[in-house]
Amino acid sequence: MNRSDLQSFFESKLRQFGNSPRTLDWSERGQRVRFEVLYGIGAYEGKSVLDIGSGLGHFFGFLRERVSSFQYRGYDVVPKLVEAAHENYPDATFEVRDVLREGIDGRYDYVVSSGVHNLETGNNEDEMRSLVGGAWNAATEGIGINMLSRWSGKVEKDRHFYDPIEILRYARRLTPLVVLRHDYLYHDFTIFLYRERPLTGSRPGS
Repeated sequence: MNRSDLQSFFESKLRQFGNSPRTLDWSERGQRVRFEVLYGIGAYEGKSVLDIGSGLGHFFGFLRERVSSFQYRGYDVVPKLVEAAHENYPDATFEVRDVLREGIDGRYDYVVSSGVHNLETGNNEDEMRSLVGGAWNAATEGIGINMLSRWSGKVEKDRHFYDPIEILRYARRLTPLVVLRHDYLYHDFTIFLYRERPLTGSRPGS
């Protein structure tokens, strides 16, 4: 699926489902669970956050319900989704940006990404490594990225499932401070990479 096909895919979903996780190919529960896991990266209070693949801006809304002060920016490659995110959350910053082509502008305490590159493009493995590497270079404290897991044994047409061990092996080239979460949905995993070891109790739920 090329960029044009990707835009057409999500624009069609947006027309069909509107301001719903289903527009982003998620279920309500699946989106909530993934957000809860990303929330566990650390204390967001007073931090700057970059959300790659921000979609309809729902992660901003999730954070706003839990954190009193933070700086947020969302990137997405689909202009219609960015427009919708602005309408949903006019007090947040969203922009059309393809980080694989244009890179990341600035530095952020945390860089997070949920479900980016889950649709099959024919080059997902290289794209995911580029995403992880680019996010890491832009993060001052850590990154959190989730993706579909090959460990589930599940196969879906037009979806790409990643091998957690291969992703972990690549992450270890960047930092020894890595956390792999594969305990919340059987077909999904999240990887955290840190600059420094998180203080005990600093992460929500610790």
